[in-house]
Amino acid sequence: MKKLSGLVLDRYDDVDNAVLGSLPVPVVETFLKEAHVFTHEELGRLPDETFAVVLQDGGTTMKKFSMADQGNTALSVAYFLQTGHKLPVEAQKVAAANLMRGCHWYGMEPPAALEKIALGLGTLMGATMIPGAARESKTNLQASRGTGGAIMTPAQIKMRRLQMGV
Repeated sequence: MKKLSGLVLDRYDDVDNAVLGSLPVPVVETFLKEAHVFTHEELGRLPDETFAVVLQDGGTTMKKFSMADQGNTALSVAYFLQTGHKLPVEAQKVAAANLMRGCHWYGMEPPAALEKIALGLGTLMGATMIPGAARESKTNLQASRGTGGAIMTPAQIKMRRLQMGV
């Protein structure tokens, strides 16, 4: 958690508007005026479900990427696509999936890039750059064939490999 302190992730971290200035103008013009600007006290009182990700470390809680209204959701998606790579991979997937849900709440179409992150495709693409990762991914996919697409634990994959003689 300490690695995340001080990072600009969402609009409430962006005190000098550095990320806001880099966002596409139509997003900013359309949704900035629709988004309620919450105080830190108001953010603290909002339910966890109105944020794309809630990170906890001991007594510290960080709520990121507000989805409290359509404007905040759209801005959170834009910020996430710019800054989400700073989060741990699992937090990226959770935030992306929740932002997709938030988009649907307000009748907005989630960007394809957000869907890829939610499905973990961005991390799979990065994994193929690591020597041996592509071969291991291919082996894991082969081992999981015939399971109806079920998610398998490492132990189940190992057992399946043994059964297949891989």
